[in-house]
Amino acid sequence: MVKNSKQRMIHLIPTGTNIDFLKISKPFVWASTVAIVLSIVGLFTVGLNLGIDFTGGAEVAIQAPADWNITQLRAALDEGGVKDPIVVQYGDASEHRFLAKIQADPEKLKEVSGKVEAALAAKLQPGQYQILKADVIGPQAGERLRSSAILSILYAALGILFYITMRFDLRFAPGIVRALALDVILVVGIWIVLQKEFNLMIVAALLTIAGYSCNDTIVIYDRIREYGKTHPNMPLDQVINKSINLNLGRTILTVLCTLFVVVSLWLLGGPVLADFSFAMLIGFAVSVISTLFLANPLVLYMEKRRQARQAKLHKGGATSKASRA
Repeated sequence: MVKNSKQRMIHLIPTGTNIDFLKISKPFVWASTVAIVLSIVGLFTVGLNLGIDFTGGAEVAIQAPADWNITQLRAALDEGGVKDPIVVQYGDASEHRFLAKIQADPEKLKEVSGKVEAALAAKLQPGQYQILKADVIGPQAGERLRSSAILSILYAALGILFYITMRFDLRFAPGIVRALALDVILVVGIWIVLQKEFNLMIVAALLTIAGYSCNDTIVIYDRIREYGKTHPNMPLDQVINKSINLNLGRTILTVLCTLFVVVSLWLLGGPVLADFSFAMLIGFAVSVISTLFLANPLVLYMEKRRQARQAKLHKGGATSKASRA
């Protein structure tokens, strides 16, 4: 005989939680607005530290001795007159292959490979190293890449805006755009402050952040729409708060799992993935704030505007009828 036993479910967030997210969202709205404005001001005053993907430069692949590391190779290049090289290791660690990225004047780009070889020859014997390849990215190609990167981010934002408008309605669109603006622009602002190299890999991180933030916010919007249909007489602010609370456990678990992977990449992925994973770490962490405290208040604001507009039209129509009578 099988005895019936009660199944116990573990809830990360206790059932019945009723946090008033709309009430406590005002400080986040103001702080995010200041952060966005400062980031945009910094973009036009300080500017980004653009990598050779956007400014032009040279990439030289080097086969180094087995006992050499990134620090030794960078020091050898610097002593040989190759100033401020960005050196990363690629491929299998046992192959001892490095990629040196060097910025130079456009007319001197073709001389970079010779300088690299001369710098290595001053430290090593023939046969101990090898120049595997040397690629030159001209300033015109860098300009095209920069324009393409900006357009890709804008097209992604416009596509998300169109999708939200079609799937839900216009009330929901400004909220998700506001959330995306914070997630993406704040990462750009931190890159300006730290003067980290801004390259195509960071653009890929920004697009990843935009997609992740959009998905997280859509889940909340779905719950708001469903809960509003089942509780048609409930005020919208209560519907929003209840929907966020019902979905809070899922939001936290999703973010924790994602951050666990990104932090692992940041700590263990090496220098090649360090900046990429660091950008995603910032974006994913900020997306929690934008999803819970920025996107939803704008839904309520847009609904209040719609109601005020309808009331004004109704009042105008009633006045017109009274005047005709």
